[in-house]
Amino acid sequence: MALSLQDDAIVSTVSLPAAQPGRLDGARGIIPDSGNVSGLEVRLSRLLVKDNHTPRIPPFPGYANLYLLVVVIDDQMQEPRTLTLNSFARVDDNEDLPVDRTVYYWKQEQPDQKPPCQVHVLVSVLKSKKDLRDTGQVLAAAQSNDTYKSLLQQVTAAIVKAPTQTVGLILQLGNVIGSALTDVEDKTLFTQVVSFTDINGDFDTLGKTPHEQENRYVASTLSIIVRDAEREQALATLAPTGQPS
Repeated sequence: MALSLQDDAIVSTVSLPAAQPGRLDGARGIIPDSGNVSGLEVRLSRLLVKDNHTPRIPPFPGYANLYLLVVVIDDQMQEPRTLTLNSFARVDDNEDLPVDRTVYYWKQEQPDQKPPCQVHVLVSVLKSKKDLRDTGQVLAAAQSNDTYKSLLQQVTAAIVKAPTQTVGLILQLGNVIGSALTDVEDKTLFTQVVSFTDINGDFDTLGKTPHEQENRYVASTLSIIVRDAEREQALATLAPTGQPS
């Protein structure tokens, strides 16, 4: 059976906690909105393999060989900001993969530089019953595929003109990469696509906000970090009121 990331995929436009207070008093003016974001980071903070879908049948210990596919695309580039495929050998149940790392980073370099409006993150954990392959060769094969090139053009066009189609196209893009794992009996244990957008208010909350999702096999934590020097300075000048407004 061909690999399909769409099967049981978890898809969401996140709903983060309410933003920091949005008003100063009349004498001080208004705190700038998320259009003034000066830095964005998305971290894959945790991937817990709850069930590796491999039974323990003595003398076999029930370990699994896994791949982790990460694709991150925003509305400012024609190529993925992140495209990685990592392998992990002999993973047990209830084992954390060593993945705490930045998967997306944007920093304002010029005062008039506009921040991204959309950041789409695909994370997929794939199980293989065969020996692990050379992930660099797999990615190279996928990127040279005409279907991959066509889908990438469709994704970047959809982000601008038809954002509601973006997630489905990114999942198809992931399928092309997965299909490059030729001669491997593989299965998707977990797939999520998270869309962070300014319209949804995901860039309004300053600091670090975790976003957790899970299914039967894997639990993930994606954390988004938002920096805004103007809002941070404005909030720092707020005098304590002593009473909630």
